[in-house]
Amino acid sequence: MIRKIVLAAAAGILLVGVAGGALAEPTPPPDPATIAPPVFDYDTDPAKALVARVRFDSRTQAHVLSTTVSTARARGHSGEPPILRLRLTDVDGAELDRINAWSPLWRLDGGPGGSKGVRPSGTGNFIVPFSPSLATMTVTDVGLNQQVATVDLAAPIRLFCRDNPADPDCRESDLSVTAVEPSAPLFGVLGQPITVTVASTVANGGPDGPSDARVRREVSAGAGLTIADAAPVTTDVPVAVGTPQRLTRTYTVTCTQPGSATLTATTRVAPKLPTVVDAAPGNDVRSATLPVTCAVPATVNIKPGSADNVVNLNPGVLPVGVLTTTAGEYGNPVAIDATTIDWSTLRLGSPSRILAGLGAREKHGRIHAENVEEPDDRTRDGDTDAMLHFDPKSDAFQVGDTSGCVYGRVRVAGAMVAFYGCDRVVVRP
Repeated sequence: MIRKIVLAAAAGILLVGVAGGALAEPTPPPDPATIAPPVFDYDTDPAKALVARVRFDSRTQAHVLSTTVSTARARGHSGEPPILRLRLTDVDGAELDRINAWSPLWRLDGGPGGSKGVRPSGTGNFIVPFSPSLATMTVTDVGLNQQVATVDLAAPIRLFCRDNPADPDCRESDLSVTAVEPSAPLFGVLGQPITVTVASTVANGGPDGPSDARVRREVSAGAGLTIADAAPVTTDVPVAVGTPQRLTRTYTVTCTQPGSATLTATTRVAPKLPTVVDAAPGNDVRSATLPVTCAVPATVNIKPGSADNVVNLNPGVLPVGVLTTTAGEYGNPVAIDATTIDWSTLRLGSPSRILAGLGAREKHGRIHAENVEEPDDRTRDGDTDAMLHFDPKSDAFQVGDTSGCVYGRVRVAGAMVAFYGCDRVVVRP
């Protein structure tokens, strides 16, 4: 591995971040007399390298002045014995190399009396080999075992490849998000989680490929929804020219208030390696909004007065009661006045049929306001409930179904909102 450091002037073009801090009482530097003079090497320095110009205010404080890619050979000298250590990491945070480096605080031209000395401050250029996956360099004082600076190397590599597309290390790929498609069940019930699926498609318009794409997916919930697992997820995928990649992720979503709510899904794509240039960033992000219907739970009594709830799939209507309830009654969080149900929105069926948008319709085209038997099929509480009649039963059930549900709309707090309630059934031919 190349282990070089150059301490010379260099032009900088990109300002990057700063790391490191002062210790209360830093340990003294080594005795200059114990440090061997540097050995210069004119033959093996890299033809293309990253040059970081760093200003040291002390052994424990440094800041980056500039970083750039250099294509001119530069002489260097060895960093043995190590005073500083440069740790190079790639875009995934994996270590690529560790390089021993000379410190710009150490005088090379003699101090007072002709001896080597240590400056209180100084500026030096750190030169490290170019790598397409290089992202970060950290500078650590070996004697103190303290990190004093962090250098972003990905940014100058991106800038270099943007300006030098013909360089053999650089590639160009027009990455894009071509679709974001969220989907959810027909409705959710307050307090009961549902699964929302988001499918995202990313593509590579070339000219180079395949290129590794870094895809970030995130969702946000509007008022009335919560998302249990909404933390953004980043996925790396190779995308060949003309071969889009489709990624899916599921989220657990819960309605917290009745009515209509929205969920927004956003997908972003970017080249993973800094040497891949995306010259058309305008298509790198796409969002889609999904409406979610939040239904209030309702208490339903199929065949009021009958404890067995046997449903025969023969001609004839099936009576079903939807009860008027107060908030908290039968565990329902929202009060329901069943007399305000819109009969034209009603459907009866097994849960799977209701969620598929199917089911039997109300036969008589209206609701019957009655004091319907409670779920025990014996008592009546004096409320005015809604008696409904559905036909044909074959649109609602098949043999083997064990649950019958009613879905529709009812007036709650002045607004028409969805409601949903189920009762057990025994379906026979």
